Amino acid sequence: MTDEANQTSVLPVEQLRDGVSALMQTVTTLLEGETTLAALETALISHNTLLDQLVAHSLDASTLAALERIEQFITLRAGDYYLAESAQLGEQQTNRFISIFARRLLALDGIGPATAQQLFQQGIHTPEQFFALTPEALAKLELSPATLARLIPLHAHHPH
Repeated sequence: MTDEANQTSVLPVEQLRDGVSALMQTVTTLLEGETTLAALETALISHNTLLDQLVAHSLDASTLAALERIEQFITLRAGDYYLAESAQLGEQQTNRFISIFARRLLALDGIGPATAQQLFQQGIHTPEQFFALTPEALAKLELSPATLARLIPLHAHHPH
């Protein structure tokens, strides 16, 4: 029984190596090649797969921090892609894009898909970018009054 318990609590080395390799390849593609929607999606899927594998096996803080930085990098690249290509995306593609790449913004209380899309259009792609705004910069964003009314208290109550 002890062997079974050990086998389920240890991540198979091959699986881990494959996950790390897949993530490295997709991030390298984003760094060196042309950013495409397919490359962004593949990078995020690789990231999520590796994160899921590691979380199931007691992820340490430094590994989690590294994976968060990689996810932020992917999200920022996705934001740049969105700014350049959003005019060519249809409504369904835009909704799918926001649901995939704005999930960190969507995790904030009071930010739904429409608000996340508006923030992406303003170049705000991550919670870190949102909370780094000064109150004056937030007020100057081209957002509807209703959206600003939701975002200002969220921004004000975040510890800076």
